[in-house]
Amino acid sequence: MKKSPEESSLEERLKPSIFSGSGFLGNDERPIDEIVADDLKELERHNIDKDKLAQLLKKAFDKVENGLGQEVQLSENLSGQFYEAKGRIPSPFRGDGVFEKGEARILHEPSGEEIIITALSLHLIAEHSFFQGKGSRYRLEPAKTYRLLKELE
Repeated sequence: MKKSPEESSLEERLKPSIFSGSGFLGNDERPIDEIVADDLKELERHNIDKDKLAQLLKKAFDKVENGLGQEVQLSENLSGQFYEAKGRIPSPFRGDGVFEKGEARILHEPSGEEIIITALSLHLIAEHSFFQGKGSRYRLEPAKTYRLLKELE
């Protein structure tokens, strides 16, 4: 099926650019609607509420951001640190806002697994159910992310 001009325009904005560096899709060649649908199916398969996951991500992000660059112990098994960056980045979804750069790195100490949360990624998940494409630097695998953050409930 032929893409609408709006879909084609969004796909262009998701690619690497001066604003987004490596872009939002990584090496994922699926259309955005398929990426979103697959991630929502994964959440459903694992009985995870997307809004609850978005709240946990925001809770972790806010605590780490408020640590002003110092390591923050979020729970027995989770620590995080905020890395500030100058500037702002626009959402790839038109008219959706501009977000502060900077990233919260959350480490699950027992496993060594890490996730990176940005203000923009919080918005993309909460408003568009978009966890970004596979291979993207800021991709948050839905089930893994919940597994790591569920102790913050």
